[in-house]
Amino acid sequence: MACYVLAVQAIELFEDYVGWLRVNVPRAYENLAPPADQDDIGKLEQTLGQRIPDDVKAVLMMHNGQRLTDTTIREDDGAVPCIPTLSFLSADLIEQCWSEWAFLREDSDPEELTDGEALPGSEGRVRPLYTSPGWIPLWSDPLRSDYIGLDLDPDSAGTRGQIINFGRNEDRHYVCAENFTELLQILLDEVRSGRWQASTLVYDDERGRELSVFGDVEDGVGRPFFGGIDDHFFNVLYDYAMTRSGNDVPDS
Repeated sequence: MACYVLAVQAIELFEDYVGWLRVNVPRAYENLAPPADQDDIGKLEQTLGQRIPDDVKAVLMMHNGQRLTDTTIREDDGAVPCIPTLSFLSADLIEQCWSEWAFLREDSDPEELTDGEALPGSEGRVRPLYTSPGWIPLWSDPLRSDYIGLDLDPDSAGTRGQIINFGRNEDRHYVCAENFTELLQILLDEVRSGRWQASTLVYDDERGRELSVFGDVEDGVGRPFFGGIDDHFFNVLYDYAMTRSGNDVPDS
């Protein structure tokens, strides 16, 4: 019953989020993909070797990630993030990203895969590993192999289905949310705060890097984005985790 309630809540929250996108970041809204079907979900679960929570499935069966998606294993021209500064992964890309890490686990010395830690407030909840087959990517940094996703392999005090950070540069782990539905509530609260807006990435010749400028892209100038290039959604979830655990936010 609890799983059903979470799935219903997830649908309502994501509907509200999609409505917000349609008005405020129309290019991201237009980049949302059509729904996944049962075959898409079944193929993913078969590869993972375990079931994914109903609230995650419910959202994928509303929108199966993005039409165009940037990750380290896929680059699409014109891909606008559908989550602030993050790519919303389809069932197929979840499987592909997870499989990349499965290959790494097979080819690495086991001692290398234990080189991780749980941050204050998450000790005993997240295993102090670098990678685990139970960590399932849902949202991805467009340029790095770093993810927000499901933890289906929690430590003794953790909860199956909690949301954590992990990836190549995210070896210090924290619990972002108790479940995917709570993560969606954080997402909706954040975008309603006004912090995250449609933006344009423009290359600055003087600084030699891209800068983000809020506002829609002009013809032939820059490329559309969602949020500030120096204001990452990972940082929001980190701050939430530290505040919820009652810890001061340490230097990252």
